[in-house]
Amino acid sequence: MHVQTIKTVACLGTGTMGHGVAFLAAKAGNAVRLFGRSQASIQKGLDGVDRAIKLYEDNNLMPKGREDEIKSRIIGVTTIEEAVSGVDLVMESVAENIKVKHEVFSTAEQHCPEQAILATDTSSLTLSEISKVFKRPENFLAIHFFNPPYLMPAVEVCPGPATLKSVCDISEKWVEYLGNVPVVLTREVPGFLINRIQAACVREALYIIEQGWASPETVDKAVSYSLGRRYSATGPVESADMGGLDIFDAILDELGDKLYSGKSLKILKDAVQRGELGLKSGKGIYDWTPERIQEKRSKRELALVEFTRKDQAEKK
Repeated sequence: MHVQTIKTVACLGTGTMGHGVAFLAAKAGNAVRLFGRSQASIQKGLDGVDRAIKLYEDNNLMPKGREDEIKSRIIGVTTIEEAVSGVDLVMESVAENIKVKHEVFSTAEQHCPEQAILATDTSSLTLSEISKVFKRPENFLAIHFFNPPYLMPAVEVCPGPATLKSVCDISEKWVEYLGNVPVVLTREVPGFLINRIQAACVREALYIIEQGWASPETVDKAVSYSLGRRYSATGPVESADMGGLDIFDAILDELGDKLYSGKSLKILKDAVQRGELGLKSGKGIYDWTPERIQEKRSKRELALVEFTRKDQAEKK
């Protein structure tokens, strides 16, 4: 199967995610069919596009004067048949209800071109369950945006049980074409990546509050002024490598079952036993060349400097 270049996109759903993806696609140059079940729903979606355009213009995220150009690429339609006819990609952002998604995708697959990519923006339902309705499950995958999609760069691209690699590849390129950052999974996992990591953090934060060790405000302050800043430049794995895997191994062993995730994982234990401690040994989870060390240190320092500059400005 050959997947053609994506030029026309059907955005099914006019809510927060639907109108946000429609804005991104139209801004990038795609023709967009925005599906809503009523004219009022479509107008709601178009109003959301207007707000996104204004936000971008007011904050110098794009040149002013592009409003007419962007909006001219978006056509509102009230039937799925109209939305998907002749499109290259169907981007579903309807309610998180398996029956609703099955109904929408059954109709979409019946009326869209055979080579069209069928993508869901689900954050909680499994791809295996959604894909049961398809006659061509090899064209189906998740392209999972975060709210709001035009301010949150990460987009998870996750294959379903039968998804062709070519479908994943062109979807990844489309996410880049929008100006977002694709986060590509190798296979399906409940919750994908980011929600799983977020859930672990929220669970531990709420457990701390429940135990009476700190107030909600203190927990939020602790993360915002430490991990939130560091992770903006180097994610948790890079940060662990930079801090030393032996240190993290000792911390996890000491905390043990007191933590949600329990003791150190095998990947961490094995690395430490091999003497692969991260940045200080030249290898950990990542390989640390002199060039990588300089690049990551500089990136993190610059990010933290920017946060510090904002802190100082707010105190004046």
